[in-house]
Amino acid sequence: MEKEELFLRNKFLDLARNAYFKNIVMYSMFLNLNEQAIFETIQKDLPNIRYVMFGGYSEAERKIVCFYCDNIPEFDMLEYIKVSPVNKKFADELTHRDFLGALMNLGIERHMVGDICIADNTAHIITFKSMSETIISELTTVKHTKVVLERESADELKAVNRVEYKKINIPSERLDSIIGSIYNISRSKVNLYIDAGKVFINSRQCFSHSSKIKSGDIITVRGLGRAKFLGISALSKKGRLFAETEIFK
Repeated sequence: MEKEELFLRNKFLDLARNAYFKNIVMYSMFLNLNEQAIFETIQKDLPNIRYVMFGGYSEAERKIVCFYCDNIPEFDMLEYIKVSPVNKKFADELTHRDFLGALMNLGIERHMVGDICIADNTAHIITFKSMSETIISELTTVKHTKVVLERESADELKAVNRVEYKKINIPSERLDSIIGSIYNISRSKVNLYIDAGKVFINSRQCFSHSSKIKSGDIITVRGLGRAKFLGISALSKKGRLFAETEIFK
């Protein structure tokens, strides 16, 4: 086991034990998919404590894990910030990397920031309330573009998360078939992504090419994107399956 993984496992256990013995809410920093996969491996080592993973909205990729004893927490530790160009007409074309880089230049570490959703050259950032004032007061420029920041609600964030509906034709509900059909890539390329550990089902790393995907499962492929499998809608005369999917933009 690598040092970083061991440190993270011990950190999760410390948070869980503190929540259990002190009867308080404890939560982690934002976790990427690999870190969430590490958390899944320590379930049997946790004390008798409840937990929930949340990232600010239901389809979030980056999430915190929150330990609690009684009532589920309200996640009031999170803040939603909208970052827009001051003058859209003369703004650069801004990408996820541009907004993330601007935050890193302020000295903000990646684990303090959740998903950064981009729509219409505007970023919608999820972070902790403890970081929001720093971001709002110090982030003035992204790339070469002057920006204006304002707090927004979780509902406003949900409204900008766009999805593209796509019907796919597959021989079965196998993971490799579904990924290939969603992203229009060959089975051999799909296998490379799976074997490299770049595929996750509902935030859990998956190395099984033949895993059966169920309705509602969210498939993440690092380097390609995320999609939700909505289920089978019809059966062709030749026995192939027509399925509905949502691709997150």
